Amino acid sequence: MKSPQGFILYRIWYGNCLAYLGRTKQPLQARLRGHMFAKPMHRAIDIHNVTKIEYTEFQSEADMNLYEIYFINLWKPPLNVDDKAKDELSIVLSDCEWKEFVPKNWEEWKNTIDKDNKGVAIWHKLRNEKAVAKGMIE
Repeated sequence: MKSPQGFILYRIWYGNCLAYLGRTKQPLQARLRGHMFAKPMHRAIDIHNVTKIEYTEFQSEADMNLYEIYFINLWKPPLNVDDKAKDELSIVLSDCEWKEFVPKNWEEWKNTIDKDNKGVAIWHKLRNEKAVAKGMIE
């Protein structure tokens, strides 16, 4: 599958838990790779906990930005730390059509991370155990 490109929102799932929602204007494959390999890690996404990645496309950057903040406040993904309001939404936007995306070389990325980032892998394990204990993820 060719990597989607344009104005994209993407969701990263850990089992039944929506762990993270992000946006990108670069190819989705490149953005996801950045999550996994950027140093320091921009977001602490554990590749081994990821069970599904979905994306949706927008016609404009403004729509993408609006929906990102809306969905973060609607679903409150535990790995999203910015743009979360303490109160609840008072508006309803229509849902989007989400499509599944499997990054090319996903298994290779897992192997590379296992070999090169043992310390990071331990950090992720501890962080995820803490999130499970708090009921943030399953």
